[in-house]
Amino acid sequence: MTMPAPPDDTHVHPIDPTTLQPLPPVPVTTADELADAAAAAEAASRGRWSVDGRLRATVLHQWSEALTAHESELAGALVIETGKTVTEAHQEIRACVDALTYNAGLARHLSGQAGTLPDGTVAHIVREPVGVTTFIVPWNWPALLLIRDLAPALAAGVTALVKPAPQTTHVTRRLLALGHASGLPVDVAHLVVGGSEVGRAAVAHPRVRAVAFTGSTRTGGEILHAAGNGMKRTLLELGGKGTFVVCTDADLDQVVAAAVRGTVVTAGQMCMSCTRVLVARPLYREVRDRLTAGLDGVRVGHPGRPDTQMGPLVSPAAAARVAAILAATATRHRVHGGQPAHVDGVAGALVRPAVVTDVTLDAPVVQEELFAPVLTVEPFDDEADAARRANATPYGLTASVWTRDLDRAWRLARTVQAGTVWVNGYLNSYPETPSGGMKSSGIGRTRGVVGVEQFTEVKHIHVTVAGDRP
Repeated sequence: MTMPAPPDDTHVHPIDPTTLQPLPPVPVTTADELADAAAAAEAASRGRWSVDGRLRATVLHQWSEALTAHESELAGALVIETGKTVTEAHQEIRACVDALTYNAGLARHLSGQAGTLPDGTVAHIVREPVGVTTFIVPWNWPALLLIRDLAPALAAGVTALVKPAPQTTHVTRRLLALGHASGLPVDVAHLVVGGSEVGRAAVAHPRVRAVAFTGSTRTGGEILHAAGNGMKRTLLELGGKGTFVVCTDADLDQVVAAAVRGTVVTAGQMCMSCTRVLVARPLYREVRDRLTAGLDGVRVGHPGRPDTQMGPLVSPAAAARVAAILAATATRHRVHGGQPAHVDGVAGALVRPAVVTDVTLDAPVVQEELFAPVLTVEPFDDEADAARRANATPYGLTASVWTRDLDRAWRLARTVQAGTVWVNGYLNSYPETPSGGMKSSGIGRTRGVVGVEQFTEVKHIHVTVAGDRP
């Protein structure tokens, strides 16, 4: 097997996770190129783009049409760069189209307020684009996690520096190229290529006024600290421990189907993955056994096959990390699955999903984001115990409650600390509804109207008409 040459400092070297073959290297953005891009973006932020909502709406709509026309190409690129299944890749591109279409409508509906004050003067509250924004995007959902944040930002009139993960530089470059071909001015969105050093420079640059980052909690904390030095606006979506709360009256067929899908989507390498299932004690054994059987039946294989449900992990190093986690976990808890899988045509790291039971609340497998297809199943005694256990981790990104009792669903949904709580569903995501985390899972919200407002500054303009002076 041919292995890629060691990377150098002047290029990023993406690798196909399925074949482990190198993809074309891409030059890293130099300090001078970054400075030029930031200056051009700042100049563009003072031009027509910031004030012409009709232009922004037209461009976003045309961009959505371009993605539809190139869906197969883009989905294929996602499979090659991320190892995700072809089915999931198509879903990702279609979600991008939906986000662009929705935000195209919002681009023409930015509004403020006006009102007469007691002394007869008039207060105008207006929203203005926040300015140049750096977008740092992870490799696992590189198209959607970019467009999810970038589309509302562009609708608000900002300009952008876009830094993808090194693994997914090619698909990101193609996305932006289609945007530029659709009328997006070149200086409004710039691709910035590189690793953590380039990312830090793109955050710290003095022309940058805001940062949108999706990734690990540790890196998010570093970005928050760096952005704070320049008083920059931050939008951070960070780690998660997606948790199901399964009550005694839940539809178990739906629970098992949703939990299995939520565990293996992107091979578990997603901040919204289902990682914990809390089950009412009378149902614990049944749900545990059904989840184990469901995950045993997952078709692990080549991501390009339409019947594959889970492809390889992003790298052999990721697989080694998962193996070490499971080996340590097995010394204290019961682990089922998690062994390597071998499929013709896949040189990359395939692993079986794993179920961990007999766990304690303080176990690392419960408390830490694993970024792997590993699911814990834990019993609870009553609603208070369920909420206590659901809230016992540092994270608060997503959760779901499963019950036919609307009162119980509402009580638990209000008590569980998560930015999104689904009732009798999971991973239902729409551009209309805000997304973000509590606690160590992030700051701010993207999507929906609030997603556009996130990228604006509120300005108060106070008007005193000469005849109304007190």
